[in-house]
Amino acid sequence: MSRSRSYILILIVWAIFAGYVAVSAGHLPERVATHFGASGLPNGWMTRAGHVQFTIVFGLLIPAFVLGVFASIRGFGDRWLNIPHKDYWLAPERRQETYDFIQSQGTWFAGLFILFLAGIHYSILAANTRTPVSLPVADVCWIAGPYLIATIIWVAIFIIHFYRKAA
Repeated sequence: MSRSRSYILILIVWAIFAGYVAVSAGHLPERVATHFGASGLPNGWMTRAGHVQFTIVFGLLIPAFVLGVFASIRGFGDRWLNIPHKDYWLAPERRQETYDFIQSQGTWFAGLFILFLAGIHYSILAANTRTPVSLPVADVCWIAGPYLIATIIWVAIFIIHFYRKAA
């Protein structure tokens, strides 16, 4: 996928995320429990507007940072890039493809993070509908578990890609 298309796709994913947060915010109380202790009981609160603003801005800044880091790797110079079979992958005939792959992986990771934040927002919505307000460990596992597994798969794809060489 071209860089411009991947950036358009990530903007669409972020816009859907921001829309989801904004629309679903109406289901939150004015005082939102946003941080929970190990027991699942809340120990930190924000206003509804504050939570929505923080979630949308955080959901923009962190993926933008990830995209920026991955995009800037091209400018760091080859000596700062640590990949298996570096000489092979940075040969002139594969150099562009290598940097495009790295940047594409950054886009995937940024999108994965946006989905993770959507899951966190959903868990906050669910926690604030309970009486008393609580966030069960199972809810945390259903959000963090798939994110962790997807991140491990993302890392494996990244590593496996550079360990293989054309015959």
